[in-house]
Amino acid sequence: MKKNKIIFIVIAIILILTIAIITIMQLYYRKGIKNSNLELYNGLPVNISRASYLFDTSTPEKAVGISDYVFVAKINKIARTEYRDPVTIETGLFSSEVWTTPYTYYEIEVVKNIKGELITSEPIEYMQYGGLEEDGKSYTFIQGTSLLEIGKYYILMADTYGENGGDISGTEPNRIVLLDGVTSNEEVESSELVKRYEEAYENEFIPEGFYNWERYTSKYDVNYDG
Repeated sequence: MKKNKIIFIVIAIILILTIAIITIMQLYYRKGIKNSNLELYNGLPVNISRASYLFDTSTPEKAVGISDYVFVAKINKIARTEYRDPVTIETGLFSSEVWTTPYTYYEIEVVKNIKGELITSEPIEYMQYGGLEEDGKSYTFIQGTSLLEIGKYYILMADTYGENGGDISGTEPNRIVLLDGVTSNEEVESSELVKRYEEAYENEFIPEGFYNWERYTSKYDVNYDG
């Protein structure tokens, strides 16, 4: 009887140790997913999200062709960051964390429309996937992207995100083009990159099946009727 009791205790200890080891491994594994990249941005770790895109954007013609709006914008400021898509992650035997996805909203000034007609009379908002995590300890970005630089000029190729006059949004690296060297609205017109994307719009490539996907009009479109 005593021997059986000892065997039972040994088995119980082994089971407890096994559960503890698995729990610790899970914790480190899940932490590793959240901080899988050693790259730093603004002094904080960067979590890289790798995305698969439905359409090819490898040339300006292709990037413009799948975009609802193509325009030159000056980035005024970050308006806010919204945290969506909460997911509960088990971090231990009796513990869990709720992870959210950051979406960064910028206040921007539309300087020149290339495709589509967004309002230019007042600032609008532009939404980008990624940004500072809710706990303020790291950033999350789609591979090849980072936060847009305040005060800089960009060619942005965007879609309407959501129904009923939703946000305008763009995330793919090939659809966010920094106008390096452009420092004023007046310099936009003489930019060779701007001219290149105007030509791309004239020769845009729209892939087969593209219009099978429902398209929406942004609330910032001059023709939006609500």
